[in-house]
Amino acid sequence: MYERPIFEEDCRAWVHGPVYPEVYELFRDFKYNPIDDARFALLEGTRDALTDDEKRVIDLVVNTFGMYGGKVLERITHNETPWMEARKGYGDSIPSSELLPKERIMKYYILINRNYGIDTEDGLQAYIYDMLGRAS
Repeated sequence: MYERPIFEEDCRAWVHGPVYPEVYELFRDFKYNPIDDARFALLEGTRDALTDDEKRVIDLVVNTFGMYGGKVLERITHNETPWMEARKGYGDSIPSSELLPKERIMKYYILINRNYGIDTEDGLQAYIYDMLGRAS
């Protein structure tokens, strides 16, 4: 929304959707369980390190995408152009570590924001609804 990434790490087009490998490694052992571990105490207070724009985006994502489980989120991402382009030529269950370039992701969401107004919860919910209505 603000034409700059929140993450320095590059996103990868894995089988079940886009993944930031460092984030995955950090949280993978929790699987479907709540993330409640003393190792993450070092993250407390880091909210202040975020800009107001970054906080707003995170709040939008949590308040809309946060109500869905992994399988629904997977369906959404499998209908998004950057992930589909990065996975082109791979079968459904063939692993890859193809890069999802930040520039491609940014251009996609700038266009989506123009079409849906995803800078609001209502716009983001409309986008999610449309993504879930498409056949994967």
